Amino acid sequence: MKPRAQFSRQARRIIFQLFLVATLINRGPATVDAFAPLLPRTDDAHLFTTQRKVASSIRKGPRHYSRPRKRTLWMIENGGSEEPSKPQSLNESKYLLPVTAVVSLSLVTIAAFTQHLPGPPIDATAPQPPFLTTIPFGVIFSGSCDPYTPSLILRDFSATLFSILAAAAFVKSITYPTKLGILDSRDARKLIHTLSAPLFLFVWPLFSHAYGARVFAAIVPLLNALRLFVAGTGTQDERAASSSRRFETANAGTETELARAISRSGDAKEALQGPFVYVVVLLFSTLVLWVDTPVGIVSVATMAVGDGLADLLGRRFGATNKWPFQQKKSVAGSVAFIVGSVLGSFGLLRWLVWTGTMDPLPFDSFDLLGRLLVIAVVCAGVELVPVIDDNYSVPISAGVLSAFLLN
Repeated sequence: MKPRAQFSRQARRIIFQLFLVATLINRGPATVDAFAPLLPRTDDAHLFTTQRKVASSIRKGPRHYSRPRKRTLWMIENGGSEEPSKPQSLNESKYLLPVTAVVSLSLVTIAAFTQHLPGPPIDATAPQPPFLTTIPFGVIFSGSCDPYTPSLILRDFSATLFSILAAAAFVKSITYPTKLGILDSRDARKLIHTLSAPLFLFVWPLFSHAYGARVFAAIVPLLNALRLFVAGTGTQDERAASSSRRFETANAGTETELARAISRSGDAKEALQGPFVYVVVLLFSTLVLWVDTPVGIVSVATMAVGDGLADLLGRRFGATNKWPFQQKKSVAGSVAFIVGSVLGSFGLLRWLVWTGTMDPLPFDSFDLLGRLLVIAVVCAGVELVPVIDDNYSVPISAGVLSAFLLN
């Protein structure tokens, strides 16, 4: 027999045997008897063994192999420990801000339409206004206000909605580069500290002259205070999940991302310290002081612009000119504090007067700059006191001095 013919016959035989075994496995042991004459070995013992093997494989079924556990980046970085699961409250927290915004804006709008919020004050320019109109919220009880018309309500509603969206966009423009590592966390914190409050005061001319407009505007700092409170009071599991790389993308834009961006060490608990006080001062200045007096505007500008520039410029240019009695502060930072406070306060006051949002002050520009300079210098000295938290001392000092020098 030629080698080529012998190889061809063996190949056909092997292929046929493979096909036969596959058929037996699929159809069961009864098929063995039909193909028994074609098997290479046809003795009864071998046939019995083949039937037992096929029947056993059918009873046992296919084998199942467990997949090896996937090692994630979290497990590699943390010594093989399991990655923390995403808490249910972390899922729910992302709905807290929009729900609160809708509810609060709806309630204030309903209060305005039902005239529970007063409209423009009638006696705003009277020589001797009623006593109740001279104290915060006293105009509500004096009855000296025009009706809150639908056009004014629509204007304040639109201004509030725009302020909420603009504030969210501004914060996102700072926190997202910080998350990517493009912007340093400390610089991001101070940029938000320096710009967020002045930008909010800058859009106050969008609101109407109605007394209830301040309640609409107060929704903006109220929502930010709520975001910081939720982030700072989160559970340990939430903070662990938010720090996991697995949830970094899912948590983009959440309260935890904001808190980590505005904290010194990246710990979300710090959101309840300086940043929360910052928002509370802004809320008080909006809801109580508004544009009735320059006290709130100067306090916010000194706290935001002055303190923010003091840190931003002090860290860059103050390494060689530290104060001898306060090594954490520098002369460059104090100068930046004074210049930023004066320019920020002066610019915001002139802007609000020029747009008609605020009544003109009884000072010319040079007189106003001199008074603001005195306020800034004193507040810069207060900031140098190490035993007092400047988040409290600076706005309080600015408010007290403004009450004496600008009213």
